[in-house]
Amino acid sequence: DDLGSYSFCNCNDRKSSRRLLQLMISITWHPHFDVWALIFSLIIFFEYTTDNNFLKKDKRKFWYSGLFILWLFTDWPIHDIGEQYLFWVHSLEHLVLALVSPPLLLLGMHSAQKKIISVKPFINLLKVTSHPLVAFVLFNTVMVGMHWSLIVNLMVTNKLFHFFIHSLMLLVSLNMWVPVIGFTDKIKQLGSPGKIAYLFLQSLFPTIPASFLAFGNEPLYSAYVGIDQVFNISTIDDQTLAGVILKLGGGVILWASILIIWMQWYKTEKTFDDVVRNSSND
Repeated sequence: DDLGSYSFCNCNDRKSSRRLLQLMISITWHPHFDVWALIFSLIIFFEYTTDNNFLKKDKRKFWYSGLFILWLFTDWPIHDIGEQYLFWVHSLEHLVLALVSPPLLLLGMHSAQKKIISVKPFINLLKVTSHPLVAFVLFNTVMVGMHWSLIVNLMVTNKLFHFFIHSLMLLVSLNMWVPVIGFTDKIKQLGSPGKIAYLFLQSLFPTIPASFLAFGNEPLYSAYVGIDQVFNISTIDDQTLAGVILKLGGGVILWASILIIWMQWYKTEKTFDDVVRNSSND
């Protein structure tokens, strides 16, 4: 019995070692020049659009936090693992590109950057696309459409199409956050009640693709079927985990944003009431 147990354990160790070796071989480091070009372009866009360090000082923490997260989830190894092996990692990448990096980048834009891109055609277009109803429809159409099996399979197998879809997702995600964060004096943010209602509705719609993923009994994406499971997770479990991440992860981010907005709203109202009360006493 001891010998049999030893052989069984030894066999499992060998399998784990083979999986680890296969993983190391298959996702060895390689450059993603498209990602590097985007990140360096955005660094230049921030640093060299003005010499006024005062404008950039308070914005740096937001801008570079957004850039770091964008780079981390679109470069090696996270992007490669999500593209080749684990759909839940791919879903996590999408979640970050939609709900984490865009608001940080918008918060980090200084006035000189906005002035450069605020040409009349762009502002006129943004006035239309950033209307809360239009932004809601655009964002959720792209996010739900991205989880259509044909789109996912094509993304995983075609790098050019993958880049196009990720670029489109980043653009509609930036646009989705404009009603919450604002852009210029001509494109202002919603009031606090409007922001809360808007983000609440945004938190409901991802339930549709998340439900199909979390409760599906069959693999939805052929690109993730039949691959070498070097991470020792089944296709169905991978798919289920992706659905859970989309629903719970997206909900946590959006509800955390709602809580922050509500707290700021409460603080502002309380301050206003205190000023009025003190004025009345005087």
